[in-house]
Amino acid sequence: MTKPRYIAILVVALALFISGCSAARKNYSEGRDLEEQGKLEEAMYRYAEAVKAAPEESEYRVKFLNTRMAAARGREQEGDTLLKTGNYAGAVAAYQTAAGLDPSQPRLVQKANNAIRLRDAAAAYQEGLTLEKGNKLRDAATAFGRALDLAAENPEYRSAAQRIAALRKSKLDGFELQLKSKQPITLRFRETRLKDIFSVISQLSGINFIFDPDVKDQSVTITLENATFRQSTDLLTGMYKLGHKILNETTVLIYPQSAEKTKQYQDMQLRTFHLNHLDAKKAANLIRTMLQVRRLYINEDANALVVRDTSDVTDVIEKILEAHDLPEAEVVLDVEVIEISDKNAHNVGLLLSNYDVQLGAFSPSNELLATTLKDTTSTTSTTVTTDATIKNLVKAFSINSFGGYVTVPNAQYNFGKTLTNGEVLSNPKIRVKNKEKAKFNVGTRVPITTTTMATTGTTSQVNVQYVDVGVKVNAEPTIQLNNEVSIKLGLEVSSIISRETVGGKDSATTVVTIGTRNLDTVLSLKDGETSVIGGLISHSNSDSKQKIFLLGDIPLIGPLLSNSKTDNDKTELILAITPRLVRGVTVQPRKVTSFISGKEDDPSVTPPYASFEQEPEYAAPVPAAAVHQAVPAIKPQPPQGIPAQPSTRPAPLPTVPAKTGAAPQQQPGAAAATPATQNRPVMPPPARKPNSVFKMAPVPGRQQPTTTPVAAPVVAQPAPPPPPVTVEPEPVPAAVAAEPDPAQAPPPPEPDLGSSTAPPEPANEAAGP
Repeated sequence: MTKPRYIAILVVALALFISGCSAARKNYSEGRDLEEQGKLEEAMYRYAEAVKAAPEESEYRVKFLNTRMAAARGREQEGDTLLKTGNYAGAVAAYQTAAGLDPSQPRLVQKANNAIRLRDAAAAYQEGLTLEKGNKLRDAATAFGRALDLAAENPEYRSAAQRIAALRKSKLDGFELQLKSKQPITLRFRETRLKDIFSVISQLSGINFIFDPDVKDQSVTITLENATFRQSTDLLTGMYKLGHKILNETTVLIYPQSAEKTKQYQDMQLRTFHLNHLDAKKAANLIRTMLQVRRLYINEDANALVVRDTSDVTDVIEKILEAHDLPEAEVVLDVEVIEISDKNAHNVGLLLSNYDVQLGAFSPSNELLATTLKDTTSTTSTTVTTDATIKNLVKAFSINSFGGYVTVPNAQYNFGKTLTNGEVLSNPKIRVKNKEKAKFNVGTRVPITTTTMATTGTTSQVNVQYVDVGVKVNAEPTIQLNNEVSIKLGLEVSSIISRETVGGKDSATTVVTIGTRNLDTVLSLKDGETSVIGGLISHSNSDSKQKIFLLGDIPLIGPLLSNSKTDNDKTELILAITPRLVRGVTVQPRKVTSFISGKEDDPSVTPPYASFEQEPEYAAPVPAAAVHQAVPAIKPQPPQGIPAQPSTRPAPLPTVPAKTGAAPQQQPGAAAATPATQNRPVMPPPARKPNSVFKMAPVPGRQQPTTTPVAAPVVAQPAPPPPPVTVEPEPVPAAVAAEPDPAQAPPPPEPDLGSSTAPPEPANEAAGP
């Protein structure tokens, strides 16, 4: 390859390198500009291009990672805002975008899944509202239940489910009773058999009743005006201690409410209650104290309770746990421990190294003379010390050929002053639950050694003990309902003052002197309120003076030949504590903490005779002309003393025919039916009173049978709106009694509701729509 070709390749490579560097630098510069403008996502893409163009540049990579994290955080905050406003779809999009920007943060995926769950719950709730408006209560209850399964913490969904349960008044034991009519029922019976009354209610409502053989057919006297089916059955079963079990949509079993029969017929329910905050053992003690539970198991690992009992008991248990399974209150204690030290030291005057003079002698060979009056001789096995001979004394005091020396101390003159200001700051932040103890310790563990000799005296044992020295903070907060925090506070500040070793070589012990300052108090603070505790002061003064004997006492000259040292130490401890509530004490609303729990031996969240507390839902009244009259209607009679006026008002036009495709027929000799709202008193002629009379409500699409009254006349009873359609017969001789329509089916046999030979007494009525 020729030299020009080498040069060309080198030039091309250099050009590509320069262009790559310029492209990376350009993308990096554009990314910085976009980042300054707040366009983090676009800046992130520019930094990514820069990293791709120049992967060896660590600066580009760091910028890319930081910008990616900031962009994801911005999308996360956007999702949090949308989630709070209820825009779950927008929150899902924001969280998913954030997770796509920064896949290294798994919490973004969790937040996206949570937003999807809340979005589906909201959709199910809206579906339930739509079904509720369409009066599809069963489907609405299913939709609300699905919303609760997805977001059980939402009180709005729980309230909707409870509202639907209240609207479905005739739903018992999982079945929706198919009532023949929702029009009110009027019952007036005196000394009538219980089963006969249930038979009348059965014909009025279309619900069949099956009786246990042990049900007593006792005499009943009852007067009930404009009641619903649920009210009438609740009243009868409650008054005469009867239980019921719904077998299907049209059949109800009635049995005595005894322990044996309840055990025989009542279904048992097994439910598992998972607790979030309340301890399972405490919850079990609470339930056993309040209720008589048949079977209860504590699952400590899952913090759950397993209960087997009737549905009424489990409903009461659910209410109790809902009121007590609450998150515990938490608080962050912001503690500042400040130790301020102030030292003032004065050191002025003449300071000698040693306040003594040392004399010495040495031999002509420059060896020091003996410094002791004893000679020491050694052998191979022993060391023997003997008294010094006289020659040592002679050597010490002889000056022939010997020399001597004198040691004079060094002199140092001090004229200094030392000022020291110190501050030791400890600022712990402790997060602690309500009524729990928190401990904080900052310092060192100082070892203290002790040496003990064995009983034989030949061996020794060294023991080491550690003592905590520093700052200790103990706090026990109690959070109150008004968000005030009562804190039981303990503070200890310790430091080492001196350390000294005592004892012999074989039994040395380190003695440490530790200075402590303690504080124990109980204070009550509001959220964010700061309390400063000071006044823990330690003050020490020390004065020392060193001077030459006699010379230091001479006036004017003495201070110049002396050294004075003054130390003034002052230390103050200040404690500042601020509680900051993370979660206050949770108080459930009154509807959760206060609820009906049934009778003493029959727990239930439904109050006795609850159907009487609810507003009944009546069907629209049927026009009088559309009702197939069992007997000829009577005209209203004027009060006594006023002549009757002929009726010139035509009968109301029929709006709902009794039978599809056929006009309503009227019995021969019957007048037009009087509206039920007629308030004019009716004075029928005296006649024998019947034992019982009942009238059936018309059902659209079903042909009504014609019934003949057991006895003539019955007094018309006006009712408040919406009134039941009551058609009262007038006494008709047997020869002119109304004949049944041959086109209709034969009427069912009348139940035996009393003897026809009973003495005259007030009329027994069961008036239906």
